[in-house]
Amino acid sequence: MKDSNNTLINDDFSRSIKRLRSILPRLSFGLLIATYLISAIIMGIFHTQNAPNIGFTIAAFLVPLAIQAGRGTLVFFFQLNPAHIQGRFSFGIIAATVLLLLSIAEACLVLYPFGVSWIVSVCTLMLIGWVIEIMILRETIFSTQMELFQDQERWQQVRQFYTAKNDLNNFIKGIGTEQDEEIKSLPEPKEEQPQPSKEEKELAKHLSELKGLLEGNA
Repeated sequence: MKDSNNTLINDDFSRSIKRLRSILPRLSFGLLIATYLISAIIMGIFHTQNAPNIGFTIAAFLVPLAIQAGRGTLVFFFQLNPAHIQGRFSFGIIAATVLLLLSIAEACLVLYPFGVSWIVSVCTLMLIGWVIEIMILRETIFSTQMELFQDQERWQQVRQFYTAKNDLNNFIKGIGTEQDEEIKSLPEPKEEQPQPSKEEKELAKHLSELKGLLEGNA
């Protein structure tokens, strides 16, 4: 008989967890986009402090926005094709880490005249965005792999593709090795003897005549 007063099971908490799991994907992507926008706007505001004209003021906001948009594209670009399986240290993770370091270096240079507190705040915001970025990327890769594994037909197609790709790479490497061995097995070309010039021929003729005269006198 089921115990309705079981204190080990909290139905309200269980429902809350399910509700949280349903909103976490939208929440995480929203937070990531918000960190992109806020970081770009903050850097634009501080860049405009030294802008000499309206053109530099506009560029101070457009450049950080373009950088953050390009960052998001580089990080999640390979998720456009589920068959392009990414490893543990994928290009997206490397790109996110490198761009984070560049953004922190930019923040330190731009915010240095305004004090350490601004540098810490903006760098913390960028670091939080990077953590969210990596977590979303890894969950996306895992979800893609699970999706492929559940569809056995697509999984076999992907497996055959990567096997054929590996065989092709080995075949190409083998061709290069065979060509090197054939080149090494070829006989070395014989050096051509240089032909004597006209002056050398005449000199040799005179030396031969002189030798004959010397031998006759002897």
